[in-house]
Amino acid sequence: MPDLSTLALFTTAASALCYIIAIIRISSSIHAASQLASQDQPSAANLPGRPPWGILGAILHFTTIGLMTMEYQGLSSSFFDALSITAFIVVTMSLIAQSHYVLRALLIPVFAIATICLALASLFAHHTTIVATSTGMLMHILSSIIAYSLLSLATLQALALQQMERGLKNHSDNRWLNQLPPLQTMESLLFQLITLGWLALTVAIASGSIYIDDLFAQHLAHKTLFAVISWLLFGLLLIGRQKYGWRGATAVKWTLSAFIALALAYFGSKFVLEVLLNKA
Repeated sequence: MPDLSTLALFTTAASALCYIIAIIRISSSIHAASQLASQDQPSAANLPGRPPWGILGAILHFTTIGLMTMEYQGLSSSFFDALSITAFIVVTMSLIAQSHYVLRALLIPVFAIATICLALASLFAHHTTIVATSTGMLMHILSSIIAYSLLSLATLQALALQQMERGLKNHSDNRWLNQLPPLQTMESLLFQLITLGWLALTVAIASGSIYIDDLFAQHLAHKTLFAVISWLLFGLLLIGRQKYGWRGATAVKWTLSAFIALALAYFGSKFVLEVLLNKA
């Protein structure tokens, strides 16, 4: 019987293949929809639905994470493993959102990123088991992962929103953008994601401040700094939206700036230590 690592390699390859098939099928449906639209015919490709190949890819992705977790008796916090876990959560959230909004066009970059993250985690395997010494620490870890995943999806949403606005200004016809919901719906979904992500980030920062004993001794000071900067930027964006009606280019700029700070907080030091310096 193959060991867990071998099974994980198989499920990794199968998951990546499913994601690629999903991308091809979605791209084909978008092309078909654009052809029908040019002939003023209703498009069945616009109907909401969760792509079956994408769902199967997510199930296999989760299986890969589960097999590696059993192999090493815990989730991994290493750079590429953390990216893979985050990618899985983003895929899952995207598929759930697809149940309520026609977002299949947005699933193309989501599945593509997940495929890349899976491949990197497999090629550069370096498992560093997460140690949760208390329930509070576990809450900090989980809320951190959820916050980053939600805000990653919000950033993709913001980039799509930016392209939609540019298309409207330039009067350009983009078949990919045409398959997304109306601008107002996209903007509403963006702020829903940011609100949920900001709340999860609030829990992560608060629980970290309580359950992490010494930020400086654990080399976490810079992570906390960038996380707080991101929390402030996202919070100010939500206030600006509520009080001053911030939207469009302003919302996109604030979202991207806040996400860059968050990415530096979550993965900046890991990338330098594990990838550039090759240190655990």
